[in-house]
Amino acid sequence: MDLFPLRKNTAALVILAMLAALGILVRSFISIPVVPGLVELTPGFLFSILGGVIGGVPGGVFVGAITGLGGALAGNEPPLLPMIGNIFLGVGGGYAIHLVKDRDGFKYATMVILGSGIIGGFIPSATIFASLTDSWEVIVGTAAIDMFQGFLWGFIALILEKWVIRPVVGHYIYRPRDGSFDELEEGK
Repeated sequence: MDLFPLRKNTAALVILAMLAALGILVRSFISIPVVPGLVELTPGFLFSILGGVIGGVPGGVFVGAITGLGGALAGNEPPLLPMIGNIFLGVGGGYAIHLVKDRDGFKYATMVILGSGIIGGFIPSATIFASLTDSWEVIVGTAAIDMFQGFLWGFIALILEKWVIRPVVGHYIYRPRDGSFDELEEGK
């Protein structure tokens, strides 16, 4: 399996950069505080996960880091949480394509949704909040909110990738399954 599931071209990088730009804007300006100063609901999760779904782990880390910067600059949470959390969201949404070749399969969708919620939502929130508070109820509660939010945005990211991104730009950014572009990329 490829380390980078995208074709290595300008179109793929532009799509990831556009997701990152949209992610930083949405993460900076759109949020609903659940626990003011600690936890917020935001559609910014979507962009980091979508970066992972489209570009695998490298794409998810790239989009997640930039989107996390928007969350850190917004100042509604401890700055470390959106930075690390969004990178983890990208990893959680992106690892599945490195293990499963079929983007349309049930196994792939399950891995993306679970990865988005557990790797991207629960783990960063639980570990970062553990350093901010002694109350395990607060730690588990905030991590559970982020986990369920990760499940939701992971599901939505799969739908957007399949029904919007793939039909519009999929032939520009994804490698064909038959490897027909390999000789073009190698310069043959």
